[in-house]
Amino acid sequence: MKKKKVIITVCVICLVLARIFTPYLGRPFLIKCNVNGDGDKKFYLSGDVNKIYLFSSHDPCIKFIKYCNDLEELSVLGNPDTFNIEDIANPNLIKLSLSGDGINWSSLNKCTELKELFISCFSNFTTVEDISGLTKLERLTIYNDEELSLSKLNELKNLKELTIVCLNEIDCEDLSQLEKLEKLNLNTHGSMKFKQKTGLKNTDQLNKLKNLKELNICCNNDINCEDFAQLENLEVLSLESDGKITGLDSVGMDNLIRINIPITKLTNEAKKKLKEKGVYIEY
Repeated sequence: MKKKKVIITVCVICLVLARIFTPYLGRPFLIKCNVNGDGDKKFYLSGDVNKIYLFSSHDPCIKFIKYCNDLEELSVLGNPDTFNIEDIANPNLIKLSLSGDGINWSSLNKCTELKELFISCFSNFTTVEDISGLTKLERLTIYNDEELSLSKLNELKNLKELTIVCLNEIDCEDLSQLEKLEKLNLNTHGSMKFKQKTGLKNTDQLNKLKNLKELNICCNNDINCEDFAQLENLEVLSLESDGKITGLDSVGMDNLIRINIPITKLTNEAKKKLKEKGVYIEY
């Protein structure tokens, strides 16, 4: 009888230890990772890690990411490797930076607490639909050198800052319902691959972004500033285009403090009116 109790006790202890140290059965106790971005990896208690830098999709640490309950910030420098998004989809993440090709991009929707997301131009990310479930997201940056779909962008209702740099055309209607947006950067400049359709369209939809304070546009097509003249809270405006920039001599934007524009695109009449309003002009 005594022997039986000992056997049972040993089995229970072994099971507990297995659940502690085996990532596939329970949360690991220790994790060897980089928390400073300097390439130096050390052992840490999994419950004490709140930031991790991954420099390769082959790093064994990647299998432990989802078990770090206090992990808030993750930077993945996977280029030129391909990494599985499912492996890094920790639901507690608040800030995430991704570089490199990935598979299972839609697994990002499991990061339900995410507030800041950066996706670099070295990735194969192609559709905002894969992150449309990140309803707490406040800051989104996407650098893309592939065809990029923004059709689900309006579902990210809490966005306050948005940066889109891509080669294909941006339809401003795809972001016209982001009512909390305060800063917007749109860049389609320098496209060769999609030269026939690059630029912005439906820019009049920008007038719906009533809380917008800063707008930066860089594109290949003409810009008519009357399309966003109703942005009464706009304070900073930056415009760069290979085409014409018109409408600056008749726009409202009474709260405008600073404008950045190529000197060759600014008419004397527009320059005079901006100075009368006290707007600081940068070239």
